[in-house]
Amino acid sequence: SIIAEAIAANNKAEGSTSRSVFKLTPEAAALAADFEKNKGKLPWPVRTGTVVLRFGTQPHPIVKTATMNSNGVRIATDPGSKARAVFGGTVSEIIAVKGSSLMVMVRHGDYITIYNHLASVDVRKGQEVALGEELGTVAINKTDGRTTLYFVMYKNNQK
Repeated sequence: SIIAEAIAANNKAEGSTSRSVFKLTPEAAALAADFEKNKGKLPWPVRTGTVVLRFGTQPHPIVKTATMNSNGVRIATDPGSKARAVFGGTVSEIIAVKGSSLMVMVRHGDYITIYNHLASVDVRKGQEVALGEELGTVAINKTDGRTTLYFVMYKNNQK
């Protein structure tokens, strides 16, 4: 619903009522095209780390007969690590996740990257960010003691 709300807010300003596809200005369309050209070449959203949960359907780590669906990837990193923008764009939202941590959404035309599970944020809504710019400090998971970033990417409303 957060993505649908972001699309609706953008489109209201652009004269559209769609909640599923961004209406792009020529500049936003060019940014999205540049983002898409970098498919498979984007840098990691943290300096170092290990993927501890992959995208898509995964075996449940505890209930061996069950599966779970992951909308993004979870990356374990070093304590104090910073989440970094994987591409230039605009900070579209900073959200306090109830009972958890902070989340930063960066818009790249009709693409959105989400950096979730942050202890603190170093950017503000509406700020232009560059490739590699620090967005915030990755939080420590209270359950397992790991410093883990949850990274998600959307094109419009599609994961």
